Amino acid sequence: MAMHESSVSSRLRAHYRALFVWVNAVHAPDYLAAKAEDFRVFTRVALLITAVFLVFIIIWDYAIDPVNAGRAVWLRLTECAAVLVWCVASWKHLHSPMSRAAALLTPLAVSATFIAILGLLDNGPAYGVGGFLYFFIFVPFLVAGQPFSFAVLVLTVISIFPMAVAPLGLSAGLNWAVYNAYVWIGFAPIVAILVLCEYLYWRVFVYRGQVETLAVTDGLTGLANRRYFIVEGARILEGHKRGNRQASLLFIDIDRFKRINDTYGHAVGDAALRHVVETLEPFMRKSDLMARYGGEEFVVLLPDTTDNAAFSMADRMRVALRERPFNGVRADDSQPLVLTISVGVASYRPEAGTPADIDLLIHAADHALYRAKNDGRDRVARTGTQGYPQPLESGRPHA
Repeated sequence: MAMHESSVSSRLRAHYRALFVWVNAVHAPDYLAAKAEDFRVFTRVALLITAVFLVFIIIWDYAIDPVNAGRAVWLRLTECAAVLVWCVASWKHLHSPMSRAAALLTPLAVSATFIAILGLLDNGPAYGVGGFLYFFIFVPFLVAGQPFSFAVLVLTVISIFPMAVAPLGLSAGLNWAVYNAYVWIGFAPIVAILVLCEYLYWRVFVYRGQVETLAVTDGLTGLANRRYFIVEGARILEGHKRGNRQASLLFIDIDRFKRINDTYGHAVGDAALRHVVETLEPFMRKSDLMARYGGEEFVVLLPDTTDNAAFSMADRMRVALRERPFNGVRADDSQPLVLTISVGVASYRPEAGTPADIDLLIHAADHALYRAKNDGRDRVARTGTQGYPQPLESGRPHA
């Protein structure tokens, strides 16, 4: 029995922790930014529909009291105007302070005017108490793009508001027992539906993030893939062109990699690729962009890096890999495998009239890599100082 109770307690704590993590996740800045963007148009349209509804609900007023309904028209138009102000406040940014203020104050303004309208209509309180349920029909949609906690706050405030202002004389003789029966019986299910909708959107957000990551990431190494490198590299080079700044590119190839696959199998080859990445990544700065170009080839774009600095960095990377043997071969192999790389270096130099073209820069570095391979592998080669693609030298960097 004690073990069963302990197991139940552990599961409850696990569920509580999971709920806490989820609540934090749906209030994270990146999640809220995506939600605001996705729900921006939806919120605009929902607010416009609500404004139109508030105009047509004048028909309801005339159905209840044809004699006095005309006195309430201006109040209905005021409600419509308040919703349109909310729409304008939310037009550019759904989570701006102005938008959130409108999301909270506009339902309160509509609630106040609705109570005033009920006071004008004959038997208004008797017929109109059910009208408060319209808040629970419309408001959850109108605040769907807001943070979950804020949406629940709005629903709570508009539920309490009519009773809170009653001592001020704004009550229209409403039957509060009936009001509470209408509102609070529906409150919990509506909040539960909000939780469900929030969870569904969160699942979509997580899945979309995974898909977007897979679209730009190499699954084996975790680096950027070739397509992303081309697009982002072109953007970076264009910025360097405008700023008249230098940039360099490394084209890296693992020497005799096919022999590793043929001798030890592709699983070991995959492990070797990861070993190379783990060795080279510590050399990267935050601004550098490293990608798997294909097979055993890697490219690295080095913003604001001169030809000499890139050549020196490439040689340090080469030495570091050679001095870090790979132990991922079969257990019956007593000696670790020494992996080496050849590197081609090319630089974008505005003063030399070098084109700011990522494809040309990759081609030039690949041309230099070909020279490094021909000169014996396990070395660095670079293009000429007057522009690419002519190779200059291989081996060790200039002082």
